[in-house]
Amino acid sequence: MKVVWAVLFSALFLTACTTQKSDNTIIQAPELPTMKTIAFQTEDEVTIVGKYWKGGRTAVLLVHMMPATKESWDEFAAALAAEGYTVLAIDLRGHGESTEQNGNTLNYKTFSDQQHQDSIHDVEAAVRYLSEQGAATVYIGGASIGANLALQYQAEHPEIKKTILMSPGTNYRGVLTEPAAEKLRQDQEAYLLAGSLDGRSAGNAADMAKQIQSKIVGQTELKIYESSAHGTDLFDEDDMLAETLIAWLQG
Repeated sequence: MKVVWAVLFSALFLTACTTQKSDNTIIQAPELPTMKTIAFQTEDEVTIVGKYWKGGRTAVLLVHMMPATKESWDEFAAALAAEGYTVLAIDLRGHGESTEQNGNTLNYKTFSDQQHQDSIHDVEAAVRYLSEQGAATVYIGGASIGANLALQYQAEHPEIKKTILMSPGTNYRGVLTEPAAEKLRQDQEAYLLAGSLDGRSAGNAADMAKQIQSKIVGQTELKIYESSAHGTDLFDEDDMLAETLIAWLQG
């Protein structure tokens, strides 16, 4: 998948930079947005670091699985940016570069369940950052515990109309999804993805995705792969997955 997207992104970049008229005149077009590293603070004073692509007024926040970092979204983020979205991929507290809170160093490996649940403040702060930068609409993509956090945030914020949930669980470190799914409004949508061979201590990923989907009253999509891949690793199972998800966001 990495090779495929590297070629595709290069082609998109070249297309965005030049256009040839019928008289062979070359027109220089605007370049694709460049990524910059940004940081902001949560309400409990954790410094969250993210990768940010400035695009249009529709933004996509990307929340990684555990263990992983914001870089696990790089290829999908580039594809979104190429479509004109503003994109923000963050390191959750205790992961990657988001390890500072009031002078203390955070490490997710030593977290209690409550500390993992506190990661919802990271999502809150990220959405606030996007709004401050001019985003009028925010969608959220999450993987594993990041998917649980995305759904939890969506349930409490009716303005979040769409979430992408890759390998969500019913209970990851106390971040529960069934109560959140039941709170979604009719006009809130979710796209759930999971592997049927992805069996973890929390349960089978495909079964949990189906269980979560059954609690949602709004429109949903469910894609099950015969795979043990988890979270963003599902992109490696389907070269067209990024395109499929972008089309769904645009629908």
